[in-house]
Amino acid sequence: MFHYQDGSAFSLHKLSGYGVALGCGLFLLSIIPGVGWAYALSALCYWTVFIMAWPRLNARNKKQIRLLLGVAIIALLTAYFNGVSLNFFSLIEGNLGIVAMLSAVSVLGLLPDPVKQKAPILGAKGVVSTWASVHLLGAVINMSSVFLVGDKLQRNTGSLSKAQYSILVRALTSAGFWSPFFASMAVALSIAPHAEFHQLAIIGVPIAMLSCLISLWEFNKRGTLAAFSGFPLAFHSLVFPLSLAASVLVFHYFIMPDLPILSIVTLLSPVSVIVLLVLKSGARYTKQRLTDHAHIRLPNMANEVSLFLSAGLLTKAVSLALAGVLGANWSLFDTFGFVEAFSCFVGICAIALLGLHPIVGISLMSSLVPAHGVDNTLLAFVCLCSWGVGTAISPLSGINLSVAGKYAVDNFQLARSNLLYGVLMSLVVAIAMYMLAWVVGA
Repeated sequence: MFHYQDGSAFSLHKLSGYGVALGCGLFLLSIIPGVGWAYALSALCYWTVFIMAWPRLNARNKKQIRLLLGVAIIALLTAYFNGVSLNFFSLIEGNLGIVAMLSAVSVLGLLPDPVKQKAPILGAKGVVSTWASVHLLGAVINMSSVFLVGDKLQRNTGSLSKAQYSILVRALTSAGFWSPFFASMAVALSIAPHAEFHQLAIIGVPIAMLSCLISLWEFNKRGTLAAFSGFPLAFHSLVFPLSLAASVLVFHYFIMPDLPILSIVTLLSPVSVIVLLVLKSGARYTKQRLTDHAHIRLPNMANEVSLFLSAGLLTKAVSLALAGVLGANWSLFDTFGFVEAFSCFVGICAIALLGLHPIVGISLMSSLVPAHGVDNTLLAFVCLCSWGVGTAISPLSGINLSVAGKYAVDNFQLARSNLLYGVLMSLVVAIAMYMLAWVVGA
């Protein structure tokens, strides 16, 4: 604990929040030509936050991080003893873009609550309206949308039903199939930087919509559809999310075509929120909100930062070890078409069922399947699908644990309620993956 001269306390907890903000700022600075040195400083900043925050990381994340770091150390030793040159900064820069984007989009949580209380809608219309509210808002503000809508549903009904829990989780996780503001897209474009975003969105949006239709069929089959109490979609609440998404696409395709979409999202998310808050509430209010964000929300990102940094190190380390033992041109598959892509999807989802975050399976896949040897769009699609399905069915995914903690429901029961959904979505993914592999000629 640090103390100022006036006696006020400044804890390491708050300091780590400013560290996350500084890391993001340095990452954005590195975008400017001639300021590439800031990229390495950004990585150092985030790893410092990781080390500072270690004592307060949750037990679940610590177990996964120890596993990732343990395997990474073994892989690095293997690489070293096989004559592979190790570059310190290259090793710590794994997943840096993803971490910076997560830091930036967290600012979207400062937006005013766009969901107003209205009378509930019953039946199929209620399911569709609730799914659309969480999905479209969540595509930009992520987890916050679940609690905005979930809290209002709880006030309407007293306690949430299994079907309501399920639709909240499915609506959010299915946004991972296409949203540029989701960690899944950041991971996909980091692993497969030459992937075509518009192709991913064109195929991802229909899959997300099918997740709603599958839920309608399942609830009807279980006899819970008629009694479903849903929250009405508020169209005015979608103005900012749609405007921000459109701005990202305009920047990506017309203004800054050479800048990765991941970096554009990292830049526009905080800038747009700050401008909106200043125009709506003034500079003083905006400053206070940003200060509170740095003191409360950003320090709590330490779990996400630590997990993604560790997964990035694992990817780099395993790749180097394989290069040292099997040669630089080795890969798990001779070709990467539908069969290989769907096999990777199933493997990552299986890892998620065991309780590991999908990023663990995706990191291993990226080590075994070099991006330069496969179609990047197909490889990125595997990442998106694995994330979208894996987080819904994993009892220890962030969304299931958050919903379980918030609304006092068993996270394993919540995950089990999504198992049939996961199987049906996997069939949808198989068809979509086959079509994409055919289109790209993989």
